[in-house]
Amino acid sequence: MAEADLALGIDLGGTTFSVGVLDRGGRLLAETSHQTPSSSNPEEILDELGRAATRLARDTAPDRQVAGLGVGIPGPVDPHTGVIKQCPNLHALDGVNAARTLERVMDLPVVIANDAYCATLAELRHGSGRGCRYMALLTLGTGVGGGIAIENKVLRGPRQILGEAGHLVVMPDGPKCGCGNHGCLEALVGRQAIVDRAIRKLQAGQPSRLGDIVGAAHEKIDPRLIADQARDGDALCAEVMDETGYYLGLAICNIIVMCDPDKVILGGGIAAAGDVLFGPIRRTVRHGSRISRFDPENIVPVELGNRAGIVGAASLVWEHL
Repeated sequence: MAEADLALGIDLGGTTFSVGVLDRGGRLLAETSHQTPSSSNPEEILDELGRAATRLARDTAPDRQVAGLGVGIPGPVDPHTGVIKQCPNLHALDGVNAARTLERVMDLPVVIANDAYCATLAELRHGSGRGCRYMALLTLGTGVGGGIAIENKVLRGPRQILGEAGHLVVMPDGPKCGCGNHGCLEALVGRQAIVDRAIRKLQAGQPSRLGDIVGAAHEKIDPRLIADQARDGDALCAEVMDETGYYLGLAICNIIVMCDPDKVILGGGIAAAGDVLFGPIRRTVRHGSRISRFDPENIVPVELGNRAGIVGAASLVWEHL
């Protein structure tokens, strides 16, 4: 029998999940997206994931062998046992041994990991972190996730929290975070925090084109609109992005001192803001991390974009099996 040279990856979300087929060189041969089953039965959910992965492998390369399946989970997992500790947007999977169930469904070895771990692994092996031995990744969206690579290996620590940059405290006595603490990075640069900062400035009477665009419908404001207006010279929006970059820069200064990365890589929808965000981040790091001699130009965007999840999940197979 020919050597297995393909791996399957699943990036699981509360609304949709993506499946990909990866070869040993990190080339994504095919990918599909599906609605996440709404069932409250974990066996039904995992059975649908397994069937989708099996179909894609069969349709993409029916004559090639698959080594295994990797799955990225949006929540804490035990990578040694395959148990999902908590899946905030898919509570039916809380406490479920997903690896064991999927192994029965697919008759393949299965590895699971946190989705931020998968994204970090993908960028380390096949993206902006190629060639780095030390790397940090932050994912910026509704919340803030992250991962750390040390000696060319992504680490999570005994309690699986190494790299959870969203819960670095950057403003003592700041706004309350979803974790219960105050002043966490996530509470200052998550999607809603950015929007709320812009709305407060509007309500305080600060002039902005945002008011002309959305009127009183403040719910239409989102980080993309704020970034677009900042690029066009809107002072209020530029101020919001400067503040966001400042808080991120503070967190990155701490990451640099603790982890000494070759690169810090930023992904997620908010990182797509580009220079209006990366500029203030780099200025803050240049000023606040002098002892490290870290070059702020090594704060870079992800290369793989929204494919990092499935590439990283499939890469788990080569890392662990």
